[in-house]
Amino acid sequence: MPELDGTFVEVETIVPDETGVEAGLDVVRSVLDSLDITSDDLTTEKYTDAVAARRS
Repeated sequence: MPELDGTFVEVETIVPDETGVEAGLDVVRSVLDSLDITSDDLTTEKYTDAVAARRS
């Protein structure tokens, strides 16, 4: 996204149903940890919202 500074990565996993959510989150956290990504690096902002904010 040319409007946004920095590097972004999405980490996703598939779980069979709601009972697998916690295990799935553990996997995602493990991947983030292996990439040295901390909770301070995380955002819940959508790309489209971030781009729209930069364009206005």
